[in-house]
Amino acid sequence: MFKRIITAMLLTAMFVLPVSAHELTIKNVSGQAPEAGKPFNLTVQSAHKFIVPEEVEILPRVKAGIIENGKLTASELKGNDDKLWIDFSVTPSDLSGSFIVTAIKDGESWCVTNEGGKSGARKDLEAQGLKVLSANKYDKYAKAIFNASHEDKNFSQVLGQPLEIIPVTNPADAKVGGYFDVKILLNGQPYTGPVWASYDGFVTEYENTYAYYTEAENGEAHVKITAPGWWGIRAAQSGLPGVEGDYDNLNLRAFLLFAVSSDR
Repeated sequence: MFKRIITAMLLTAMFVLPVSAHELTIKNVSGQAPEAGKPFNLTVQSAHKFIVPEEVEILPRVKAGIIENGKLTASELKGNDDKLWIDFSVTPSDLSGSFIVTAIKDGESWCVTNEGGKSGARKDLEAQGLKVLSANKYDKYAKAIFNASHEDKNFSQVLGQPLEIIPVTNPADAKVGGYFDVKILLNGQPYTGPVWASYDGFVTEYENTYAYYTEAENGEAHVKITAPGWWGIRAAQSGLPGVEGDYDNLNLRAFLLFAVSSDR
């Protein structure tokens, strides 16, 4: 009986893990406005709460930087253990329109074993004598739009990320009471599935609590904007095929981040 109870608990953990992974986001915590040719300071944050930092991601597994001419210019990352985030800066060369900053985490394999959660490939942990019940990998993508302007089209760039949220509505035109439309692609194909959205300060006490929920149909989703401020739209896909001996399932997470002005 005792073994059956323990097995049930571990099986429950197998299904909970993909839902409870930390979310990767980008935030301008200084309130600094971008200036052409000057460093613009930003943070990469990881948390269960939007947008409250909880841990510093493993630096070698994270890339972040500005997208210019369709390519990522990677920034130097510095872990900030006091603030529980990663500091970095980008230098936009042109502020005639919006620019995109992205952060990407290449996740490590995370296994549920007979001795609890362990990082490492399935085959490596089994070689240590552990019984691996499940092995998951979490790849995360955050994309933030800054300096949005009404005539600009840079905001709608497609970066080709495995799970990507692409704005259809220009953030410069977003307004409280209106809808923000997005296109979501999973490996280049229309995504159908859950979509969550929230704004900075909506809830700081509870994990995984969002201001809005909808579902994408054939790659299209519509989020109603209910407050001004820094917004994030989130999509997730779990249970994609893994790599034998390394991980059983690949789980993708994506965030699109943008500001909604209080003037509109």
